Amino acid sequence: MNTKDKVSAIRDWMEREGADCVLLTTLDPHQSESVADHWKAVQWATGFTGSMGEALVCRNSAAFWTDGRYEEQARRQVDGSVFETFSISNPESPSPGSWLLEHLGEGAVLALDGSVLSVASARKLKSELSEKGIRIRPEIDGVLALWVDRPAIPGDPLYELEPEFTCRSRGEKLALVRSRLPERGAVAVTTLDDIVWLTNLRGHDNPLYPFFHAYALVTKDRAVLCTDLGKIPPGLKARIRSDGFELRPYGEMPRLIEELSKETILSLDPWKTPESLRLAVPEGVRVREEPALVTGIKAEKSQKEQENIRRANLHECAAVVRLMMWIEENAGSGALTEYMVGKKLEEFRRLDPLYIQPANVPIVGYGPNAALPHYRPTKDVSSPVKPEGFLLFDVCAQWRCGSTDLTRTVAVGPLTDEMRRDYTTVLKANIRLAEQKFPEGTTGNLLDAIVKAPYWNKLENFSHGTGHGIGYISNIHEGPAKIITEYAPAFPYALRTPLRPGMLFSDEPGLYKPGRHGIRIENSILVKEAGKSEFGRFLGFETVTFLPFEGKAIVPEMLTEAEKSWIRGYYERMKEGLRPLLSESEFAWLCRKAVI
Repeated sequence: MNTKDKVSAIRDWMEREGADCVLLTTLDPHQSESVADHWKAVQWATGFTGSMGEALVCRNSAAFWTDGRYEEQARRQVDGSVFETFSISNPESPSPGSWLLEHLGEGAVLALDGSVLSVASARKLKSELSEKGIRIRPEIDGVLALWVDRPAIPGDPLYELEPEFTCRSRGEKLALVRSRLPERGAVAVTTLDDIVWLTNLRGHDNPLYPFFHAYALVTKDRAVLCTDLGKIPPGLKARIRSDGFELRPYGEMPRLIEELSKETILSLDPWKTPESLRLAVPEGVRVREEPALVTGIKAEKSQKEQENIRRANLHECAAVVRLMMWIEENAGSGALTEYMVGKKLEEFRRLDPLYIQPANVPIVGYGPNAALPHYRPTKDVSSPVKPEGFLLFDVCAQWRCGSTDLTRTVAVGPLTDEMRRDYTTVLKANIRLAEQKFPEGTTGNLLDAIVKAPYWNKLENFSHGTGHGIGYISNIHEGPAKIITEYAPAFPYALRTPLRPGMLFSDEPGLYKPGRHGIRIENSILVKEAGKSEFGRFLGFETVTFLPFEGKAIVPEMLTEAEKSWIRGYYERMKEGLRPLLSESEFAWLCRKAVI
């Protein structure tokens, strides 16, 4: 079925079931950013391939929402004759709730998948729709049954990371979590990134992140892991139990909540917990809604984790150096395409025994496609790379010692003066964040504004944050903090969460000119101590990604002497770190690129 056929079938179901509208999301029961194909209902119904989308199908109208990363992509992929398209990043766009109030009458029925809706989202939606008495029906099994080729939840076995990469044992992590619980306290661990950190286990349920579907409940004297027990080899089960975890089937988490004793203080994150679990809380249990406890702990990487992160970035950069050499060698051949870039990088990565898997579908854009911040070519839709202008690639990876995220924009031929000025503007912004010191307690929105201020003074901007948190052998986008000015639904606490030592962020300013070119430069940066003075404690950043910038695109006159000095120091650290991982010819190429 094409999009029109699917929407027609959904409306037939609505007619039979007495529903007036259906909500489809990109959510799974764990509020994951990247979800297993089993839960990609929006992608199935609309043809959209991005990671953030929401669709409403009413009897005579339909609408689709995404965020600033995917606006142009949505216009290309979502059938405009069926769906109105909106961006939540555009303040002039209606919210899904306000749109529903305009398109539904008094007492209408909205059907949705209640097993994936978070407590906060359910509360907000109910509040918005109460104005017209619109009722919510938390069941769309009949709609999902139309998805006849719906993928199953993966059943691949789990595996255990080695101690040198976990850095803390399961027992140590349980003790750390329990130290943050009050007397009679309990915490519902609902997100997959928190689960893998807590258990030191990884899985294959997601093509990008080494996750497995599970919940956990931790109290002062009990820890229970709920997952598909068939995925755990017998020997591993014994080790997990010996470390203090009970093992229960995946579907038993609601029952565990129901069995909590009276006067238990249950900590849960309303943005990360499904409404079905909140409804399972019995009388007498006090719910404390707060940012996810485990997320906050794991975001501050330990010293050993930080050492491993530095190592992972060097291994990724060595693979990318080989990719950059290959691009340079093939840029003028006429045979190079966007899609080939990601495939070639995968070949280089797989030469390294520490490599696990990619952590994103490669973002590779040539020319005008680079102006789409999250454009991803496919085997069938991939532009040729001509020997002129810019090629942008944004790639992420999972290594046994950490997760990596980097972007480079390289010249594949002659550049215009405008391209060179724009590239230098982005480079200056990257350096600005890397060098920025800030008082303890500073939140990411303030740093985002500092980076973007020179853009704004020229009436320019880029429609994404300057940086996001990065997990440890986990999700590439990690909360609770983010370096962004505007509210981001996936990071509900970002505007009030200070940056803390040990947190890992991306540093990725950009500049995108639709129809012409796009530029982004991204390194990973660790928050570190910067010193104390009579004015208090200050923090700063340590850059851990080391790749050459595009020398052909830099306008030297636009750089200050301090910026040039920073680049020279960066190149010295780059050569020192990558020398042991490169051949003589590869290192010679790197040295030729390390000029300013």
